[in-house]
Amino acid sequence: MMRRKIYDAQGDCLVYLDREATESFWDEKWEASANAVFANPPRHGQTIRITRSYLQPGARVLEGGCGLGDVVHALWKAGYVVDGIDYAPKVVQAINCNWPELNVIEGDVRHLPWEDGFYDGYWSLGVIEHFIDGYDAITCEMHRVLRPGGYLFVSFPSFNPFRKSRAAAGKYPEYVECSKIAADFFQYALNPLTVQSHFERLGFDLVEKRGIGSLQGLAEEWRFIASVMGYLDKFPSRVTTAISMALDLLIGSFAGHSCLLILRKK
Repeated sequence: MMRRKIYDAQGDCLVYLDREATESFWDEKWEASANAVFANPPRHGQTIRITRSYLQPGARVLEGGCGLGDVVHALWKAGYVVDGIDYAPKVVQAINCNWPELNVIEGDVRHLPWEDGFYDGYWSLGVIEHFIDGYDAITCEMHRVLRPGGYLFVSFPSFNPFRKSRAAAGKYPEYVECSKIAADFFQYALNPLTVQSHFERLGFDLVEKRGIGSLQGLAEEWRFIASVMGYLDKFPSRVTTAISMALDLLIGSFAGHSCLLILRKK
């Protein structure tokens, strides 16, 4: 679906308008794909490879905002001691019914129930962008529950150079703060440098930065790319994954839909 995008020059970001990302929104969204995910859970090979580059199996890992729990499941299968937390109650209930071996709880990523320094790693995949008032509370909790030397893997939609060029060319309407926009707020596309600086001020060092999801980023702007993506869906998943990874290597830093930051707590 093509969500409406508005350019916020002062905030140096894009504002996506749809429905507010509430508990009920995510319950409805995940319900549509739940049966397929629980029946045939994705392997999340790239996520596992990245995790293994920094943490050995047996390390304690948290996924904040875990959705259907399929990343938690993949990390558990790969030998990690992993927990998940999400605030969509029906989703959490479905995970606990289908995968009772996992430890997934209902809760708020801004108020985590674990003690300081409890985790060796923390995955956050597309979470920090959904809070209209910003991500300070979430990131402070990320820092708190990670041990010194622990790794944070955080992704978010990117206000990348491609989107910046389109904003400069007037391809997006200008942001005007009003109650209607606030009511329809879904997410931000954030400036990666701004997010990186925020984490560095918190006490993290940047280890690696990647642009990912280039096909999705281009498809959001050009409908013919969206048609190509629909055509690629007919191929085995390993083929589309290989094409996507190759494209990310070529143009991910310019046009990747999301940015992945890998950071180490000092």
